[in-house]
Formats: sequence, C-alpha cells, structure tokens
Amino acid sequence: MEKNAKKLDLELYKGTHEYYAEYRPGIPEEVINVIVEHFDIKPSDRILDIGCGTGQIALAMEGKCGEMVCLDPDPKMLELAKKATKNSKIRIIWINRGSKDLRELLKEKLGTFKLATICRAFNWMDQEQVLNDLDALINENGGVVAFGDKSLWTGAEEWQQAVKKVIQKYLGEERRAGKGKFKASGEPWDDIIARSPFRFVKIHDVPIVRNWDVESIIGYLFSTSFAAPHLFGDQLDRFKEETKGTLLSINPRGVFQENVVWAITLGSKKPRG
Repeated sequence: MEKNAKKLDLELYKGTHEYYAEYRPGIPEEVINVIVEHFDIKPSDRILDIGCGTGQIALAMEGKCGEMVCLDPDPKMLELAKKATKNSKIRIIWINRGSKDLRELLKEKLGTFKLATICRAFNWMDQEQVLNDLDALINENGGVVAFGDKSLWTGAEEWQQAVKKVIQKYLGEERRAGKGKFKASGEPWDDIIARSPFRFVKIHDVPIVRNWDVESIIGYLFSTSFAAPHLFGDQLDRFKEETKGTLLSINPRGVFQENVVWAITLGSKKPRG
C-alpha cells in the first residue's frame, strides 16, 4: 500500500480506539441471522472480514462459523479486537492490512472463503476494486455482504439533531472525516455490487430500537471520524460539557431512544433462495 494511503487510513480514527471498543453498538443477532441464513453459513465455513475494527463481527459470529480472517489497517484496532475475542471458540487470524491490499494478499496465502463481510466500512473503500479483488477469494457458492447502521450524524431523533448542531458549532457545518471532509457514496450499494462478480443482489433491512445515556452518546461520538477527540483541540472539555447540557435539556433523566435500521446488501455469485 502507498504510504499516503496508509497514513489516511490511520488518520480517520486517530485517538478513537478505546472509545470504539467500548461505545460502538454491537451487531444485533437479528442482523447476523439474516446473513447466516442467506448464505447458509455452516460451522465449518471460513469468513473474511474486511475493516474489522475492534472485532465486532468476530464477536457476533461466535458459534456460526469455523474460522475468520480479519483485516484492518490500524494496528491499535487489531490489538483491541484480539483482547475482545480472547475467549472465542472461532479460529481467528488477524492481519494488519486494509482493503487496498487484497490484491497482494493472494489466494495462495489466504485460501478461499464462503463469505466476505464489510460492516460500517464500505464507504471508505474503493468499492468496485474491492469487489473485483474479492472474486478470486470467494467460493463459487459464496458472496459478500456490505451492511451498516446510520451514524448519529444522519440520525433523525431530536436529540441526535441537537448534538449534531453542537458538533457543527465546534468543527464546522460539513461532516469531518479525520482531517478531511466526509464524502458519501454517490450510488446505492446494491447497484455497485450488482455490477460486480457478486451480481445476484438482495437487500434486507432490520429495524431495531437502541437506548442511550449521556455517557454512551459522548463515548460514541469520540469513536467516530467526525468527532474524534483530537479534532477539538483545547476545546474538548467545553464540547463535552455543552453536549451533556444539550442532552439533559431535552431529557433531564438522561435517557434517550433511537430508532435505527440496519441496511444489509447481500451479493452472491450464484442465485440464492
């Protein structure tokens, strides 16, 4: 990987790692069940997780597959992932590489997989290139799944919109992505995947309700690329206090609910039922 690309990958989540491990919502069982059932994942199957972060997919797949190979370009993320999954019965191989390295991680080195999972990370990738590179790594009866839930920045709840305004007050109107600006994918994921070797596409939405408190909201914010702690400089404590005050003005009990939808895009090499 080029040095500049590697640097960019690491800048996105600079200083967020501990918050990411503690405050990022886990993957609901309902979401994992959709994936497992669609691809008929068996305890003997191998799964490739790209952009694994702190190991949330590996945790959620416990008991569902036999082996996972988990890639992430950030060594600190992998360190926390190993810690979180230390009691896992799945055989897990951790590789400090990113999606840009799939071509270099030849089939001979990794073997082949039933499924590649990309959770909350597809936006950061060269999507068409990743899908093409995965062709040689995924079995003929396998596929790829790109899935995620919306971030607080795009949430529609009153408290989410209020917190977003506080972030914008300190960091500007545009959504940050580390030192740069966030660029949303201009094309639906299902259209992108439908042009790839995984052209048999199905979409599945899983609505859930999440509960938050003030601590978990602020912790979540500090796990993101748009509100990483270092972005606030010497105003970090002021931001925390203003966010806390804003939330408590909406609900003095400090309890907040979020209606969220997990959007799951499943792409297969062959038609599936």
